[in-house]
Amino acid sequence: MENLTENHTKNRIVYLDNDEIAEPRKVINLFFDACSLPEHLDTLKEWRDDVAFGTGHTRKSSPDNLLYDYELTVRLIEAAWLLKGQKMGKLSINKENNKVAKWYIRTEKKKFGHYPRTLDLRETLKPSLVLKNIFKPYNVTEYRKILNKWLYDALSMNFLEESHSKYEVITVYEQLVKLFEAMWLINQRFKYR
Repeated sequence: MENLTENHTKNRIVYLDNDEIAEPRKVINLFFDACSLPEHLDTLKEWRDDVAFGTGHTRKSSPDNLLYDYELTVRLIEAAWLLKGQKMGKLSINKENNKVAKWYIRTEKKKFGHYPRTLDLRETLKPSLVLKNIFKPYNVTEYRKILNKWLYDALSMNFLEESHSKYEVITVYEQLVKLFEAMWLINQRFKYR
């Protein structure tokens, strides 16, 4: 019983309302209605640079946009936690059949416009793998805490380099890039069904 309570506390959903908890795909739609995949990735990179380089880096985002992006990102992480056991966006192509998989992905790239760059073949065929794997280094609460610290540091006029380890910044950034791309792929595949 103690382990169940501990797991619930580590992965507590805070930002989603009851309707979004019941249907987390709505969060994915809202995330990509806010802006496109490349815009989200550019914003994430700017945010990472604000945190990693501090005042030496010229901030492009306004504080209210940064807060909005923070909330969108945390909501997407919470939705990913709720969806992580589902096989969403999976293609029915056997990964051993490389030629067919690569042909299908080339066709899909033309249809979708933007396409993931960091997902490997397995993750592209089955983006739900990313939803499971992003919670290996950090749980939902840890992501929320880290991103909250990123938010404060990015908004601060004082740069506190020691508040973030380079490993943590790189790990979180890479995990979020994969999450954004996987969720975008899932969203596109549901649209074009």
